[in-house]
Amino acid sequence: MKSLYSAGLGICLVASPFYALAELGPIVVTPTGIEQPRGTLNTSVTVIDQDTISKSNANSVSELLRGQAGLHVTDFFGDGSQATIDMRGFGPTASSNTLVLLDGRRLNNSSDTRPPDLSLINIDDIERIEIVQGSSGVIHGNQAVGGVINIIRKQALDDKVSISTRIGSYGATQLSVSGNKALGRNNLTASISGRQSDNYRDNNESDIERMSLRAERIHGGQTAYIEVESINDDFETPGALLEDEQDEDREQSLDVFADDFFETETRMLRLGMDKNLSDTRALKLDLSFRETDREFIQSFRPASPGSLNTQDRETRNFSAIYTVVPTEVSSLISYLIGIDHEDIDYELVSIFGPQPIDQSINGIFVSSQWALSDSTRLDAGARYNDLDAESNDDNFDDNLSAFNLGISRTIDSLKIFARLDQNFRYPTVEEHTNVPFGDEPGLKTQEGVSFEIGAETADTDSRFRVTIYRLDLENEIAFDSTGFTNLNLDETERTGIILEASRKWSESYETRISITSIDAEITDGSFEGNNIPLVPENIIRIDNSYQYNDMTNVGLEILAVDDQTFGGDFVNGLDELSGYEVVNAHVSYKEKNWSLGFRINNLLDEEYAEIGSQFTDFSLFPVVQNFEAFFPSPERNFWLSFRYDLK
Repeated sequence: MKSLYSAGLGICLVASPFYALAELGPIVVTPTGIEQPRGTLNTSVTVIDQDTISKSNANSVSELLRGQAGLHVTDFFGDGSQATIDMRGFGPTASSNTLVLLDGRRLNNSSDTRPPDLSLINIDDIERIEIVQGSSGVIHGNQAVGGVINIIRKQALDDKVSISTRIGSYGATQLSVSGNKALGRNNLTASISGRQSDNYRDNNESDIERMSLRAERIHGGQTAYIEVESINDDFETPGALLEDEQDEDREQSLDVFADDFFETETRMLRLGMDKNLSDTRALKLDLSFRETDREFIQSFRPASPGSLNTQDRETRNFSAIYTVVPTEVSSLISYLIGIDHEDIDYELVSIFGPQPIDQSINGIFVSSQWALSDSTRLDAGARYNDLDAESNDDNFDDNLSAFNLGISRTIDSLKIFARLDQNFRYPTVEEHTNVPFGDEPGLKTQEGVSFEIGAETADTDSRFRVTIYRLDLENEIAFDSTGFTNLNLDETERTGIILEASRKWSESYETRISITSIDAEITDGSFEGNNIPLVPENIIRIDNSYQYNDMTNVGLEILAVDDQTFGGDFVNGLDELSGYEVVNAHVSYKEKNWSLGFRINNLLDEEYAEIGSQFTDFSLFPVVQNFEAFFPSPERNFWLSFRYDLK
């Protein structure tokens, strides 16, 4: 694999001469909360546009993001329902350290550690995806530690009906229908979708149904909207396999997991308003309610099958952001003032009895951008946050502040930037229910600081960007599988480099490449000097796209992921989880108002596992043994998609 990394680095250097920045790039909103060209920002932002999404024929958001610069995507079952996106190397806790937004609304759960189910987002509805590398604690608050991913859906302003369907390996079928109706200044959008699959392994059937409705009114510089959504998500879970079991049959599930499942019902209501108060001032309000009811059984061998558990939560979010973009001649480019509030009522009922937690998070923040000269920009911001959480007789109150400072300078053909960001993550309410016994209940708040420098250049045919960073954390929240408890690591450190390059070799052929290298280790405490689990040292992705004619595009993706420490193995006592190389191919055809796509994942039929975990056997206690357990990834699989737009 090392030779592949060397070859990739060589392609980067060849494909990216230092041309002048020919364009400022697409308009983005995620990094600062104010729309502006990507090229003017003091941070690293990647935009996946609609054309790239369409040509990829990806079946899910996680499949689209896999291997993108700075991202490591892992998936327990291969269907995207349990996929985790990792930025800056967090492994098992990545879902609580990478913030995922949908049209600016938080999808992360502050109540439990389960990742947002990105398979519920219809990929045909996405306009673009903005990926912000590095911490964004001031603007986005809790959990924006490694980075932020904002999935932005299309704005449907014309009368339109779209029908799309996908069929694929493992008996998978997916159907979605969406429509939009414009009624004067009012707009109504409805969507319904369903997906069923047997999935790659035994005892892993899934059935997902989603319905949503959005109504909005646009008038006089004001947009008001209301959105409702209902999701039913049912799937069986096959559990992990030990090495000899995986060698015998990768697709099997053991009898102890035969009754394991998750059934989740989610209901969401969202209200909001975007209003231009004047030519220079704007106000944005957003209020949402989300109720999630879940039943599940999760078994742990060698014990007998698990019992039924329930997990119920009600989440209320509110945010208000006031922005000013002055028109008078001044060094002040823009500023914003915002508040956000999240309130959660949570209860887990298991064999240990009811475990309720009420949690409230409040924040106030300010951010500003300044022009120090024609070629130099600076941004600065600050946030104050307050946490109030209570479980039975225990309180977990905390308050903290965070700051950020960034600067960028354009020198002829090159833009360089540097950033310093403070970040934080509160323990989820689920993590508070599973901690070691001691004098002080619960977990400490995770806090840290991120520093990064970078440079980029581009012309009409080429783009090159390099980002170097360091992330230091105190009291990082982790899960210790040997004791089935959550804990705080004293100090951890991550240093890394991300290289990105693209080159249009002709009007028809384009190559994109990214190399992500990271060293993530524990720097203090009983695990000092050890690697953080499930963080590969190197990831490389190469995309080749060939536009055969106006209607047909052919693509080839190559993804290589390095070895990594097994999940939960903080002592680094097991062998490493083997790295893997995967090749995917896709063809898309589009003519007028219909399109057809074909995709092959794992073209070379690689047998690998994206996720491995330490299994601790207590059956012969006081003799305790640790083993390597695997969640096998799918072998070669095929997908066919069709979409028709009726206007």
